[in-house]
Amino acid sequence: MTAAFPTPAADETQRLLSPEELEAALRDIGAKRYHNLHPFHRLLHDGKLNEDQVRAWALNRYYYQAMIPVKDAAVLARMTDASLRRVWRQRIVDHDGDHPGDGGIERWLKLAEGVGFERDYVLSTKGILSATRFSVDAYVHFVSERSLLEAIASSLTEMFSPTIISERVSGMLKNYDFITKDTLAYFDKRLTQAPRDADFALDYVKQHATTPALQRQAMAALTFKCNVLWTQLDALYFAYVAPGMTPPDAWRPGEGLVAEIAAVPQAAGTGKVEAGDVPRLPRGVRMRFDETRQKHVLLAPERTFDLDDNAVAVLSLVDGSRTVTDIAIKLGETYAADPKLIEADILVMLNDLATKRVLER
Repeated sequence: MTAAFPTPAADETQRLLSPEELEAALRDIGAKRYHNLHPFHRLLHDGKLNEDQVRAWALNRYYYQAMIPVKDAAVLARMTDASLRRVWRQRIVDHDGDHPGDGGIERWLKLAEGVGFERDYVLSTKGILSATRFSVDAYVHFVSERSLLEAIASSLTEMFSPTIISERVSGMLKNYDFITKDTLAYFDKRLTQAPRDADFALDYVKQHATTPALQRQAMAALTFKCNVLWTQLDALYFAYVAPGMTPPDAWRPGEGLVAEIAAVPQAAGTGKVEAGDVPRLPRGVRMRFDETRQKHVLLAPERTFDLDDNAVAVLSLVDGSRTVTDIAIKLGETYAADPKLIEADILVMLNDLATKRVLER
């Protein structure tokens, strides 16, 4: 035989990437998997959650924040290079602080107190969703058991955090009257700390991921960390948004709040809207089309709310006779969509309007 065998095609997944290509691949993971894309965060940033749903987020996120220095201590203990330890230990100081009352954990406690929680209740971690605890603990175990390269690579979600922090702070200040700049003070320092830490970790990964296998390990570690963050939001959405199946041992509205908040009775129209309820607009609240701005708005005494097309479609059917389920069925017929999915989405919107006291049931 004189014909030459064809040269086997190179397996792209086994090719050694240049440092620039590796960085691009890592950033692409964040672009597709970072939790700023999660529906719960979109609702949070856009002002679509009610106050208790924001509280559930603040409470559960505390457990993640509190375990970050534990995670970093586990990484630090594995570093045999003193120069690395000197850099990494700053992460622990950032969260624990140099003295009582200082540090990121303290600032997160202030955030939780700002939305109404008693400090001791938050510190106890009572009411934390099991899925939150499992995912955060899995992260601590990951950095303790996997290679140092993978442990450091898993922290690279900090490359993407400045964007989500900016969205979160501006969105929450704009959309929630119970949130103040002081409440969100935790995020002020993270805008400089996170890029500093990410630059160090990225440089380490680019220097030490020197084979295709090591590069894939680094990418898999970052993917794992993105999944840790995403899973926490999955649990929050399932328990407190839709379908609203809160586990028996998880926090429920009214628990762990400072006495004066827990004792305040709910105003008319601010209770939880359920699928069988008949929603209606209170007296003095109406939907109209603003000719000047060419968009629909919801007018309330001394307040105006802009409405998107989805909200207009729902509120057009809020007539004081249809239940939420009826509205979902009608919209399902109109848009050839699953009424159950529509029902879950419109319950979020209707509960938000009820919390703002522009919807009754």
